[in-house]
Amino acid sequence: MFNIIAGVLALFTLALFGTAGYLVVRALLKKFNQDQGSNMESPQAQLPNNKSTLQPLAKNTTLLKALTIGILSIIALIPLGIIMDMTSDRQALYHSVVDEIGRSWGEQQTLSGPVLVIPYSYFVMQEELSADGKNRHQVKRTYQDELVILPKKLKLDLDLKHDFRTRGIYQSLVYNAQLQGKADFSLSHYEIANLIAFDNKNARLVFGVSSNQAIDKVNQLEVSGDAVQLSGSLMSGTGLGSTGGLERGFNQGVIVATEPGDFSVDFAMTLRGSQSISALPLGEQTLIKISADWPHPSFKGLLPAEREINAQGFSANWNISHLTRNYPQEFIKSNQSSLTEVSANAILFEPVTHYGKIDRSVKYGLLFIVLTFIMLFIFELGQKTSLSTIQYVLVGSAMALFYLILLSLSEHLAFLHAYLIAACVPVLSVSAYVGSATASAKRGGIVGLMLVSLYAVLYSILQLEDYALLMGTGLLLVVLLILMFVTRHQAKNAAQ
Repeated sequence: MFNIIAGVLALFTLALFGTAGYLVVRALLKKFNQDQGSNMESPQAQLPNNKSTLQPLAKNTTLLKALTIGILSIIALIPLGIIMDMTSDRQALYHSVVDEIGRSWGEQQTLSGPVLVIPYSYFVMQEELSADGKNRHQVKRTYQDELVILPKKLKLDLDLKHDFRTRGIYQSLVYNAQLQGKADFSLSHYEIANLIAFDNKNARLVFGVSSNQAIDKVNQLEVSGDAVQLSGSLMSGTGLGSTGGLERGFNQGVIVATEPGDFSVDFAMTLRGSQSISALPLGEQTLIKISADWPHPSFKGLLPAEREINAQGFSANWNISHLTRNYPQEFIKSNQSSLTEVSANAILFEPVTHYGKIDRSVKYGLLFIVLTFIMLFIFELGQKTSLSTIQYVLVGSAMALFYLILLSLSEHLAFLHAYLIAACVPVLSVSAYVGSATASAKRGGIVGLMLVSLYAVLYSILQLEDYALLMGTGLLLVVLLILMFVTRHQAKNAAQ
């Protein structure tokens, strides 16, 4: 509400300054006419058709009118700046609502695992003083730690289905993901300094999920091979809080055979998320496939080896070797290894939100207002008519009001519909106003045609992403060439 009031006050300020500028110009013209009248010496000089009097007056009138237009154009930055700030505030509110929906539905997901965790005990010989403090002797201390074993081969297949969740007038892009995976492990004899024994009966398979609340269901968890047997049921948490990438998730208890061997884990789950999804390549060879029914992906981290994008969605494939990262396939939990340095990431994003389009359109606002003023000024020069400063102010206010209407409507309607309705305000009002002020329907029609062309070009620029700057620069060049062509005879006319 405050921003709307500020916008109205800015438009009122624009009108006030325009009125003041008009009065100043009028006073200067009146003083100039008085000076010209006092310097006339002959009756012939008092004739209205005397070129020696009319030419300086016309030149000064044109100069003052151009100066007034420049001042009004600068003042137009005030409402445009306020509308831009208002757009930024509404966009910040939109992002905060999106983040809040994401926290409720499911945030950006990062998947890791499975990994095999085997507890073990080891000893450390420490030198301590005797009770009397005179002698030193060796004491054997026993400690607990865990061995983390990453898979030899890991295959992940993620299928995303997008959806929207709304809160108030805002909506957030979310997804439901179906995960199918298989991990192959190969166990061997592990050399650990001062090892006492492995606790094979209390081992566990750990699955990392960055947001536990977004796990809908674990559909499948099967182990094949003699090296490992399932024990117990699924448990929340990983027990690896110091290991980056595996802080959150769930685990499945297993019993590990004392002899080396191979085993495989087949798993499937359903989970939710928003904005993006990532998978950590924990295998010596990791195959990742991410597909979705959303046609606007962005890839971060390791880029996919293959990808296909069309109007129905996208599909991307990664084939990642363990040589792309710096952590080993087996490590000790207490070493606090981070597994997040390499990831395959796919982002679902809206290429240009309506707030982004409005922000970009406001940046062209001053250009549009100035072009409209220049066009009206050329009409004055070419049609031997005159528009007052108040009329320029009202035309500029209608042009600035377009962006406020566009911002208001775009939150409730599709952007194209909001744009068409908002553009009707300056096109119809300014063309009708100019036609009435100049008593010429033809001039009003020309103004309306020019405004339709300008807003059509602006909409084309807003729809572009990679070529927006190029098209905007081309627009400026075309306008400059048109102005140079239209005003090519002004110097000749002024000299005559």
